[in-house]
Amino acid sequence: MAAINRKKPAMIDPSPELPDDMSIANVELPPKVQQALTSAGLRTVGDVREAPDTKLLRIQDLGESSLALLRKTLGLPSSLGVRCDAAKTGKE
Repeated sequence: MAAINRKKPAMIDPSPELPDDMSIANVELPPKVQQALTSAGLRTVGDVREAPDTKLLRIQDLGESSLALLRKTLGLPSSLGVRCDAAKTGKE
């Protein structure tokens, strides 16, 4: 029998050192990606982290490679939302 080659999914560092309220303008990203994000109304690291992949892929000039770069650089969305603690304490 032939062995089945199964690729393991790439592990992505969630980059917790970048605070959610950090401006996208202060993150090292290609200018085209920064402009696309800000044009779409995504201004902070938290905005991008919490945006679903489908929403990000609908942004003009962002494709799969840009999405992969964003997830690698900024981290993955949390399961509960990164700002859920602020909502519990009444902060926003």
